[in-house]
Amino acid sequence: MHTLIDQFMLDLFEGLFLALRDHLSVFTSDAQALCAIFMLLYFGIKSYGMIAGDERLEIMPLLRPFALTMVIMLWGPFVDLINFPLEVVTVKSRALFDDRIDAVDAVSQQRMALIDSVATKLIESSAELEEVQQSTNDEAWYESLGIDFNVLFDQMKGYFILIMAKFRFFFVQIIEYLVITIFQLCSYLIFFLQIIFAGILIILGPFSFAFSVLPGFRDAYIYWLARYISVSLYSAIGYIIMGLSMVLVQYGMEREIELLRYVLSNEAAFIFYVSQNDGGSNFFIVTLLIGGLAMLSVPVISTWIISTSGVGNAISTISRGAGRIARMAS
Repeated sequence: MHTLIDQFMLDLFEGLFLALRDHLSVFTSDAQALCAIFMLLYFGIKSYGMIAGDERLEIMPLLRPFALTMVIMLWGPFVDLINFPLEVVTVKSRALFDDRIDAVDAVSQQRMALIDSVATKLIESSAELEEVQQSTNDEAWYESLGIDFNVLFDQMKGYFILIMAKFRFFFVQIIEYLVITIFQLCSYLIFFLQIIFAGILIILGPFSFAFSVLPGFRDAYIYWLARYISVSLYSAIGYIIMGLSMVLVQYGMEREIELLRYVLSNEAAFIFYVSQNDGGSNFFIVTLLIGGLAMLSVPVISTWIISTSGVGNAISTISRGAGRIARMAS
């Protein structure tokens, strides 16, 4: 549905996200130098403890700084490795959304055609009323010099109904345009934030791994992994939410299509519709507003899937447990 979501914009955001790989090595050399300094400090502290007899010779803790350094040196392939499963999830979510948006587009075309038919009939009814008024005025002028107030009041009522109907119709169109714009802004904002956050994490990520060499920041790389995975899931979660929103939008438009068809086939229903109804798009407007608000909750939902703190503590516990097992084995 081109008026609801511009798929070219989604393609542009995806291209920008993939283009972040071109900026992977901005601070890689600086992080490598910093990591080398931290390694010297780390080995000096460990060596002093072993010389003083406070610590035993352990191989695994000494290999950890080398592993972190290798990640920094191979930063590009490391980021690609993390992105691979996340891209698979995003592609599948995008496919589900594309299928749903195609179905909504077909229903939307029917809805807009019927709305145009209602607008055309409303204009024709206004023209017919003007013709009736002209003929009535001519007859009244030639028959007598008096004024038939009943005819005048009927004409005034008819004009009032048509004017208010046109005003409501125009007002509903403005509201729909504003709601669609809000939905688009909320949707595009999530994809734009993903690009910004992921870009910052990718560019400055090597420093997290460099600081992880120091004992006081040993879990910095774990928190970086959790945050990067959480941010990379924004697009997949966004597509899922937009797909669910399209299901509700399609349901609302199908009900509105049934109403518009009945209104066009029944003159009394048409008069009631244009004089009392708000255009029948309440469900459409409310659904889009809910979908826009749901899009803004994507950052929170991503933390439900990948917790930036829980995952770090879990991985840290696992790594420490593996280190204890290695010490026991030695």
